Amino acid sequence: MNFLGKRSIRKFKDIPVEKEALDEIIKAALKAPSGLGKDPCEFIVFDTREEVKKLSGIKPRGGISLETATAAIAILVNKDKASTLLEDGSVATHTIGLKAYDLGLGSCWVHMVGRQAVDNQSSEEFFRKIVPIPENLVLFAVVAIGYSNEEKPEYTEKDLNFGKVSYNKYDKK
Repeated sequence: MNFLGKRSIRKFKDIPVEKEALDEIIKAALKAPSGLGKDPCEFIVFDTREEVKKLSGIKPRGGISLETATAAIAILVNKDKASTLLEDGSVATHTIGLKAYDLGLGSCWVHMVGRQAVDNQSSEEFFRKIVPIPENLVLFAVVAIGYSNEEKPEYTEKDLNFGKVSYNKYDKK
């Protein structure tokens, strides 16, 4: 699959994401690689625009995509299971975005660790007021998902900086 067309989408059409598509995305996320194969990530699926919109104040500017998305997936990492919390959350989050793209959907990763909500509380505190979660789970990210309502050009070969690539040794100055 050509991933040069994968872009962050922040504006979505008012079209619900089908349950079958969300199920396919979750299947991919559940099998995302994790440190030592511990599978510490858990997921909460928000499947209506009304439910997703409740999250829109979770992060100023960065959460703008949650205002129009018709679905979202929260990525939670069990800190009791993972010594690679950031890595496992990142892989699961990226897997969700790639699978959404594969299904013809747009998505935008909204990172939550160490971020602030609109009312000066942490993004995680904001989330926990909407969806109570156990203390051992850390809110890593929320991925906004839906049918794109914006056109973004596909990246081209000119956009790729192969100057960042070395083979068999580091040969940059």
